[in-house]
Amino acid sequence: MTSSERRLGHEVSSDQLRSYLEHKQWFEDGMIRSVATIWHRQDNEDAEVVLPFSSVKDYWQRMRDAIVAIASFEDRTVPAVLNDVRRLFASVITIRVVHDDTSDGTIPINDGVLLIAKAKDLLSAVARSIYAKRKQFTRGAPKEAKDYLETLLLGQTEIGSYVVNVLAPSQPMDDGPDIVTATPLGQAITSNLVSSLKALEKASVTYDQNGDLRAFDEAVLGGVSSNMCDALLGFSGEKHNRAFEITVAAAPSPLFGTVPEKFVFGGKDVALLETATGYYKGDYLLPQRRLTGHITKLSRPKDQTSGTITVESNLGDVDRLVQIELMGDDYHQALVAHDKSKMVRVEGDVHIKSKSAQLLNPKNFGVIENEDLL
Repeated sequence: MTSSERRLGHEVSSDQLRSYLEHKQWFEDGMIRSVATIWHRQDNEDAEVVLPFSSVKDYWQRMRDAIVAIASFEDRTVPAVLNDVRRLFASVITIRVVHDDTSDGTIPINDGVLLIAKAKDLLSAVARSIYAKRKQFTRGAPKEAKDYLETLLLGQTEIGSYVVNVLAPSQPMDDGPDIVTATPLGQAITSNLVSSLKALEKASVTYDQNGDLRAFDEAVLGGVSSNMCDALLGFSGEKHNRAFEITVAAAPSPLFGTVPEKFVFGGKDVALLETATGYYKGDYLLPQRRLTGHITKLSRPKDQTSGTITVESNLGDVDRLVQIELMGDDYHQALVAHDKSKMVRVEGDVHIKSKSAQLLNPKNFGVIENEDLL
């Protein structure tokens, strides 16, 4: 027996195979001492499956024989049968990429590789947000979550654009030699994925309506992070030019209903993902802002007419030091205002970073006179 043949029995547990047999209208029709149960069908007396107990010495070989017997009866390949058994005990996360260049079921190789990698990154980000809610995770997932992520499986692809299925087991196998105690972590991760996607969807709508980036702060409490947004962006390709859909069909459990949850990301939504992940990383743009404040610093290279000033101004209820590059007369006005401790005003787009802020395309710079404050 080859190593690949021996592994067949390790793919599923006897309890899972029992549930599959019941699902397919097989019935238990006897027992071989304390070694195995015998299964038959009403519509075919010759069909038989011998399902071993986990305590038998040659358990894995007998499991392989049972799976091969089922495949033979169904006239299908063993991998196809195993795939259906796993689907009974796993959530299926379907990622569908929609674009002109994927309509025939193919995708450029770089984006295909990226898609698979980002599918795992998405579930890793969601797993980490179970343990803590943060805008950005800089460390890996806890060991328990890492171990679970290694059990993820790629299911068969489907026709229709480019579709990838990720099988997320609701729990590991719970019988057989050397099997670890079952854990509900898989169900928790899938549940958190749905909640996080809903939180992101809600925040995106709110931001689109009022332009306030703080809408994404609330989404963090729902499990959203820059890591999650980056993974989602990966589904749109290296150029972020493809729409995509995510459908979560959860395995039966108290955490889920029976209807799959579907989330659609069009071109506008992909752009919002870029905005959200930048915000979470502390690298984002506040468009069309009017700043007022005192100048705290001036800097101009020798023999140059333009220079850079730093203004302390309030942005989103936070005092920030914003660097502004001014030309000629504007810089001279700033110099005079600084000498006289007067406030200044200026308009433009503010580029916020984690440790700095800069005003882009400054215009309408001016000094605020005392009478203007009254």
